[in-house]
Amino acid sequence: MILLALFIMSGLFLASKTPHILIASLLTSTLLAAIFLGSVKSFPWLAYILFLVFLGGVLILFTYISSLSSNPLFKKVKLEILAPMGALALITLLMSDPAVLTETAACLGGFSSTGPLVKDLFSPLVYPLYLFLFIYLLITLLYVVTVMKTYYAPLRKTL
Repeated sequence: MILLALFIMSGLFLASKTPHILIASLLTSTLLAAIFLGSVKSFPWLAYILFLVFLGGVLILFTYISSLSSNPLFKKVKLEILAPMGALALITLLMSDPAVLTETAACLGGFSSTGPLVKDLFSPLVYPLYLFLFIYLLITLLYVVTVMKTYYAPLRKTL
């Protein structure tokens, strides 16, 4: 079901013309991919952390693109396009194999034993890596603030 939703979002991404719809479909497909990877792997937090990093990058991209592009009005969605996509999703949901649903539920039920994983995540051996990451992000933040204060203007010049 998630793969079908990913295919539908890919079609929406290819059919859209405005940057707002492009980024919304990109975020939705990324969230679906993170949910799919989280249900397949035994440690779903990695997929969700990657999604959050991607979300931050897309928000910056969205701000930049929406400031550069014009803001055209959205056309009305035609029912001729929406009805077959909804029917396809409903048919796929109704005809899905119960064995696949049972297997997915069994995979999701195995997440209760994450004790050793969390213990290794916060072990003292990893503290230097966390300290390096914290200092790197702090220096990057200070650099961006300094660059923005130097010019006292937006990054894009208006005519």
